[in-house]
Amino acid sequence: MQRIYRCELTPEEYVASEAQRQVRPELVCPRCKQPGRLHRHGVYPRGITTSLGRIVRLWIARFRCGACRRTVSYLPSFALSYRLVQVATLEAFLAGAWSRRDVQAWEAVLKNYRRRMAMYAAQVVRTIGCAYGRAPPAPPRLWSWLKKACGGLEPATRRLVTDFGITLFQRYQCHQPKRS
Repeated sequence: MQRIYRCELTPEEYVASEAQRQVRPELVCPRCKQPGRLHRHGVYPRGITTSLGRIVRLWIARFRCGACRRTVSYLPSFALSYRLVQVATLEAFLAGAWSRRDVQAWEAVLKNYRRRMAMYAAQVVRTIGCAYGRAPPAPPRLWSWLKKACGGLEPATRRLVTDFGITLFQRYQCHQPKRS
C-alpha cells in the first residue's frame, strides 16, 4: 500500500537530508486497521525531477505491519504516484508557467500528464461526488475546481489518495484498502 505524507522539503532537500530516515508511520495500519506501530522495512529508490528539470534518485521509506504482514510505503507529497515529474512542475504547467526551466524541460511529458488527467476526469468526478463541497463541474473544469476546493495539486493529490484511493490519472491498486 502507498500513503502520501505531507513533506515541506523540495526533492533536492529530501535527498540531501536523507529525509526517508525521518518518516514516521501511522499508529494504526492503513491496510488492516490494527493498532500498533508499523515497523521499518527498508527503502526503495525512485526518480523524480528537480526544480531545474534534472532527475534525482530519492529513497522511499517502507514499513511492515506485524498483524497483516503487508508493507506500506510513504511517498513525500511533492511526488505523484507512478510519475517522474514532481507536483510543483505539473502545477506550474497547468497554471500556464511555460517559461519555467523545469516546465520547458519536461513539456512533452507534462502534455501527456494533462491528457491522462482529462481522460480520467469523469471517473474522478463520479468517485468524489460532493465530498469537497459543491459537486464538481464537468470533467474539463475539474482541475480548476479541485485547486480551489483543496488549495493546490499537492493537497488535492494527498486528499484524493487518502479519502478515495484514487489519483487524477488512475486508480492504483497500491492505494486500495485490504480486500475482504
